[in-house]
Amino acid sequence: MGDVEEQILWTGRPSWRSRMSIVATGAAVALILLIGGKLVGLSIGNALVLFLLAVLVTAAWALLETLFWKYTVTEHRIFVRHGLVSVTEQTARLERVQDVTLRQSLFDRMFGVGTLAIDTAGTEGGALEFRGLVDPTKVRELLDRAVRAERNEPL
Repeated sequence: MGDVEEQILWTGRPSWRSRMSIVATGAAVALILLIGGKLVGLSIGNALVLFLLAVLVTAAWALLETLFWKYTVTEHRIFVRHGLVSVTEQTARLERVQDVTLRQSLFDRMFGVGTLAIDTAGTEGGALEFRGLVDPTKVRELLDRAVRAERNEPL
């Protein structure tokens, strides 16, 4: 994270539940391949191979989308890191945090996840986002306490 040792207050990753849209899309594609394969004359074995291939690709995609994102809040900074081969890391100092917005679509609420958009002063490239969080309200409250502590404001 950096050269100076910082105390980690919280770290997390997106929940697999936030990837249900990927799973639903993959399931639809798998069924279309199974039914379409049969309609164009493939044997049931070949159609099942296409179906299973689509299921495996979908599962791998959802898993990778979950594993290769990491969110961290330290006593001084916020980090959003993602990638496998090519890694991107966004960082913001807690004292620069101006607003934290919690977003939950109907789909997110059904699966108990949400997104925190963290706006900071002078940030280029938009807000930092913690996507797919289980209990995003708890993380928002932790972040609020950390920001107040960094600014020496009363908790």
